[in-house]
Amino acid sequence: MLNRRSRRTAPTVLGGLLLMSLTATACAGTDTTDDGAAAKLTDDDIPTFTFALPSQPPGYDKATSTQPVVTGSFMSLVTEPLERVAPNGSYIPALAEKVVQPDSRTIVYKLRSGVKFSDGEPLTAEDVAWSLTHTATPPAQTSASVRGFSSAKVTGDLEVTVKLSAAIPTARAGLAGATLVQEKKFATAHASKLGTSAAIPVGTGPYEVTSANASGVTLTRRDGYWGSKPKVKKLNLKVITDDNSAQLAMRSGDVDMRVLTNVKSAPQWRAVPGTHVYSAASDAVNFLAMDVTKAPFDDVHVRRAVAYATDIPGLVKAAWGGEATPLKGFLPAKNLAGVAGGNEAAQRFLDSLPSQAIDLKKAKAELVKSGHADGFSTTIEYIDAVPATKALALSLQQNLKTLGIDVTVKSVTLNAWSAKFYEHKLTGISLAFGFTTSGTDPASLLGSAVGKENIGPQKVNIANFTTPEVEKSLPVVNTAGTDATRWDATQTLLTQIADQVPYVPLAAQDFLMAVGKGFASSTGKVTVDDYFDGRWALNLRATQAK
Repeated sequence: MLNRRSRRTAPTVLGGLLLMSLTATACAGTDTTDDGAAAKLTDDDIPTFTFALPSQPPGYDKATSTQPVVTGSFMSLVTEPLERVAPNGSYIPALAEKVVQPDSRTIVYKLRSGVKFSDGEPLTAEDVAWSLTHTATPPAQTSASVRGFSSAKVTGDLEVTVKLSAAIPTARAGLAGATLVQEKKFATAHASKLGTSAAIPVGTGPYEVTSANASGVTLTRRDGYWGSKPKVKKLNLKVITDDNSAQLAMRSGDVDMRVLTNVKSAPQWRAVPGTHVYSAASDAVNFLAMDVTKAPFDDVHVRRAVAYATDIPGLVKAAWGGEATPLKGFLPAKNLAGVAGGNEAAQRFLDSLPSQAIDLKKAKAELVKSGHADGFSTTIEYIDAVPATKALALSLQQNLKTLGIDVTVKSVTLNAWSAKFYEHKLTGISLAFGFTTSGTDPASLLGSAVGKENIGPQKVNIANFTTPEVEKSLPVVNTAGTDATRWDATQTLLTQIADQVPYVPLAAQDFLMAVGKGFASSTGKVTVDDYFDGRWALNLRATQAK
């Protein structure tokens, strides 16, 4: 179980949410555009390339950014990971040439020699140990992604050893996904400003930041990089929060790439001449969360009423345009398959959970059973950069009104919502979007979303939900053991969520990336993992003019 892939990330704005070989040759294949024409890839350098960021980067240090995925999507090209995770669960070496796990509580990183930071200083084990600790220790936002981290110590000239507090099956993948290595000397000398535009972390990557302001960021390809150079010489990251504006910019040639924040608009993007929309399942879980410690949501009948008033099939069409799959439980079947004995066994269990399909009569009956039979007032915030959240908020507002529940719908920015999430200040009913659950191990998200240990800043249990059954089963799910034992505990957690309804699972949304005319991915696709760790840029190629 120790080498299975599993990773969690913070909520992202991945089109309604959020591996390829880096040595793929430019002429290894073709890419098919949406107008049916085959575009041959070239090995030419690309002078400039513009990527439309969906939100203003809240920082340049992934560990402390309130949007680690947005920050990591480009800072992973400046400050590199130790290793990357492939789709089959294997690991791709990066700054760590070799990684071994001599026992279930130890991870040893053997580092590449001859690697230098952009300022010419050599990469050392001290830099890596500091970066691992910086990533995995609160108050780092990324600490929620690294369960069981105890210490990172230098154990050789180019060797770092991580000790875990328990046998955590997701620890290595968590560190691979969360950690971006930066120069310790610079970071500690600029501790109070690290991650701001005044102190952008120094890395070993193929790019360095040459300008950063409110309108965007410029990355310039640097000489002296230890690995294969990417094709793009200058990478411009332009902040365009609105999908329609980004689409107009792509039509005019001002933008070359965009993560779709409104996947419902995919047909319009596909209609842009020469543009290809790459689509991939992202396992981006979207759900409602209700704070079970505060009235009126401390009443299970109120929570069940909300669940029965949620029109999931309608939302899949109205909010996502069909670019999403309804959830039968808190996680998709494939994220449970590693302990369930396969997708079919996992799906059978999910299908057995109590159904809470939209039914306003049942919703009213549940409300009558509660201490709020006459209704109540509440506020639902939606994220302005994620159109699906607005559609959901308005749908709930309309449906709950028939029950006598008065809902005020309020718009907030992605960064404001994320700040509340990391400070553990989301209360009442919240729309949680883009929690990624890549992998086949349930500990990746389920093991973080419930239980006392997961309540607090930088933690995921925004419903503040626990029960005696949860407390008994959670450690079993989160610790290495037999699949059968962990599957039993996983079923208990999923059953508790379905019965007590701290969360209402909605849908797993697809990841969509639009790439403009004249460009394509050398791998033939762009996945959410590529977005996470910068491979979207490393795989870019120019196409041959017709």
